[in-house]
Amino acid sequence: MIFYWKGLQRNDFKSGEIEALSQDEAVFKLKSDGIIITEIHSGQPDLTASQKKGSIDSFLKKRITESELLLFTKKFSAMIEAGLAIVPALRMLQSQSENPVLVEILESVINKVNAGIPLSKSLEDYPELFDNVYISLVKAGEAGGSLDTFMRKISINLEKKLKILRSLKGALMYPIALLTVAIVVVAIMMVYVVPIFVGIFGAGGVKLPLPTRIIMGISDFFRSYYMIALVAAAVVAYQVIKSAFKKNLKLRIKLDEKKLSMPLFGKLLEGSIMARFSTVLSNLIAGGVGLIEAMEIAKNSISNEYVRQALDQVKRDIYSGKPFAGALREAKCFPPALCGFVEVGEETGKLNDMLTTIATFYEEEFDSAVANFSQLLEPIMIVFLGVVIGFILLAMYMPIFNMGAAVTS
Repeated sequence: MIFYWKGLQRNDFKSGEIEALSQDEAVFKLKSDGIIITEIHSGQPDLTASQKKGSIDSFLKKRITESELLLFTKKFSAMIEAGLAIVPALRMLQSQSENPVLVEILESVINKVNAGIPLSKSLEDYPELFDNVYISLVKAGEAGGSLDTFMRKISINLEKKLKILRSLKGALMYPIALLTVAIVVVAIMMVYVVPIFVGIFGAGGVKLPLPTRIIMGISDFFRSYYMIALVAAAVVAYQVIKSAFKKNLKLRIKLDEKKLSMPLFGKLLEGSIMARFSTVLSNLIAGGVGLIEAMEIAKNSISNEYVRQALDQVKRDIYSGKPFAGALREAKCFPPALCGFVEVGEETGKLNDMLTTIATFYEEEFDSAVANFSQLLEPIMIVFLGVVIGFILLAMYMPIFNMGAAVTS
């Protein structure tokens, strides 16, 4: 039986025909020759589908989530590993997707691959979805004839990234919920409860203690137009400050530096950045990407401007001939443990293994920091909530106690 195929060999697009008893045998023969199959079928190839053009306009209207991207990558990795060609695998994933935006993007990618464009090049048209790390690892897989291995690396990378994001959100969820409850409770008390007590105190004619007068003043402010003006001013100030930081790189660098030195949150943030940096760098170097280029891609995967600037300096130092570990130490924003691991990796010639060890180490450190953060912040927020509400209740009941004491005397 004759099978017609299209694929990549040494990063060049090729096509042809092969004789085999079954499609599985044809796939095995082609993979043995180092060919990454993009399409294979019996009978004459259908060229009409390659003329279609996918639309991405709706991508701007609906976002594809990190979870959806991870699920797509995992499924695609499993299909390629099982010997399925790229186009049939993408077609199957397209039919399984419930997100219309992802369906359109996959249609466009399939058409490009069918037209002879490598998968990595086809994905580059969607930087909002497939970042530099993703594209670089796909390129490495195509060049080495081991796309299945690198798709698995991408899946692991995305899974770790998503885990870090979920851990950060989970650590902040409880204190944010408590703070929201505190604000709502205080607002209700100030607007509805305190005025009732004010009426009682006015009828009693008792001199009010200082805490009560403070709470009554706050209540009057909450119910006045000044409160609306304050909220509006806060919103405007936030937008102005946000715009200023967006336009001024120096301000962003200073702010991101301060974030890393915050008492509780700083340790969390540092752990997530170091875990992300070492994981991305390890995967890229394993894929044959040069250290300078890998550093640039790893830098772009980090959002903290202070660390990004430090990585730029590290990259320049490496280019001028300095050892990697020495350049990291001079940057002064990388922990000594990371620099030590990198130094051992350089001296033994096993930098990639050491980077993998660093990634594992900082993932464990990050998990521990998240647990400590939650354990410390929860009681602090509970005590804060108790003190605020307790003060309000005490301030409201103090005049009543005074009235009772005056009556009994």
